[in-house]
Amino acid sequence: MNPELLGSRVTLRAITAHDADDLFEIYGDSQTMEFASDAVFTSQDMIQQMLESVARLEKSGESLEWAIADKSTNKVIGTCGLHTFSDSGQACEVGCLLNSDYWRQGYMSEALSVLFLHAKSLGITKLYADIDDGNFRSRALFKKLGFNNQNGQFQLTI
Repeated sequence: MNPELLGSRVTLRAITAHDADDLFEIYGDSQTMEFASDAVFTSQDMIQQMLESVARLEKSGESLEWAIADKSTNKVIGTCGLHTFSDSGQACEVGCLLNSDYWRQGYMSEALSVLFLHAKSLGITKLYADIDDGNFRSRALFKKLGFNNQNGQFQLTI
């Protein structure tokens, strides 16, 4: 199980079945999911399938995923994680999704900064993110966090 990671306003913690309603609010919203790799979730069953997939991928070591909880309310406002690890384990992809009600308030910037410190402690030295050309918010966020756009892929050495 992934360790709990603390920021000043967010806690990164394990994703659990108790988060299903908050997760559906995120994954069931067309604005939030506009640039996501998955389609908009249309049922709680899809959340259950996602929870099972997260558990399976974490158990196999293919992915590390966290719920992003607002410290003041404990509401899950997003998810973030590390996946697609290189053979050496020193590079991986970053993925993240934030409830659109929380955009442009610094929550994801804080969550990813905490995540990147943890990644560094795991011996990861390079992070990358594939961001659609039209996803201006994410592109701006990753640039703010120090990523460089190299041939269409955002990369950061930590």
